[in-house]
Amino acid sequence: MGRVTGTSALPVLTLRPLQPADCERLLTWIDSSDALWQWSGARSFTWPLDHGQLLRDLAVRADSGGLLAGIDDTGEMVGHVLIEAQHHHGLGHIGRVAVDPDRRGQGLGIALMRATVRHSFDELGLHRLQLMVYTFNAPAIATYRAAGFVVEGVARDSTLGSDGRWDGVTMSLLEPEYRNPLVYGEGIRIAGPRDAEPIAQLLTELGYPHDRDGGAAQLLAWAAEAQGEVLVADAGGRAAGFAAVHRVPYFERPGAFARVIALSVGARHRRTGVGRQLMAAVERWAAAHGCVTVEVTSLRSRYDAQGFYRALGYTDRCAESGRFIRSLAGAGG
Repeated sequence: MGRVTGTSALPVLTLRPLQPADCERLLTWIDSSDALWQWSGARSFTWPLDHGQLLRDLAVRADSGGLLAGIDDTGEMVGHVLIEAQHHHGLGHIGRVAVDPDRRGQGLGIALMRATVRHSFDELGLHRLQLMVYTFNAPAIATYRAAGFVVEGVARDSTLGSDGRWDGVTMSLLEPEYRNPLVYGEGIRIAGPRDAEPIAQLLTELGYPHDRDGGAAQLLAWAAEAQGEVLVADAGGRAAGFAAVHRVPYFERPGAFARVIALSVGARHRRTGVGRQLMAAVERWAAAHGCVTVEVTSLRSRYDAQGFYRALGYTDRCAESGRFIRSLAGAGG
């Protein structure tokens, strides 16, 4: 299922074939071996990257039409992407995504990916797009999620960087999901790196102290989680509340259930409908992921929270089964 986020205006890019004259500009965007591996993966090029390597690659791929430049409304190249299309299977491998470093923070990454998605499905007629991004690259993961991609899994130790081996996140988008994206509700979006500070504050209000770095670490860990999502209620560009939900498959019967791991609404936004919006979004997410029930826990001391869930139609089933917990020696958390 595709995902939609905010509705704020973004730049619009067009795609054209990469040209030899573009290679010199592209070369200035790749300024270290780590930047090269992030851009190209552990294939195709060697460090130091030079003009000759780019031109030879362009010549080899000249007939495929897969090397593309992202062009803004002034005609300037501000991005680059590779689409390796396997038409028999309807499969497109996306790689070498790059945006001019001097233009980052302007929404060009999302604009480039949306142009790539449109080109792949509307013009190339593909069925599936897939890519890999390293787990530490939170901004890129957020960009791909905003373009509709979902996490499928982690490729462990896939590339050797200067600080050790890197894990990669595999992500994909299917053509039906592009045509009919999952809408979470007005003002609800997937959490991204910019939400680290408000989510840390919301976790602290919930009784679990976090600073901004702690919030960022939690968001990064969940960004690579194939079976989970963090949804945010947006108020003026800032998170007014969040819900972290995870899919758990049944074993004793078919299907799965969704567990709300954490939900918090900021003090200023309580009793304004934000909590209801988040739970409605959780239920939409759960249904789209094949879940037949939603489960949420609440401390007995949180009387208001228990009343809130009952008002939404949730029933307290604790009398029917016990909840047994044992901490593991030496385990963190």
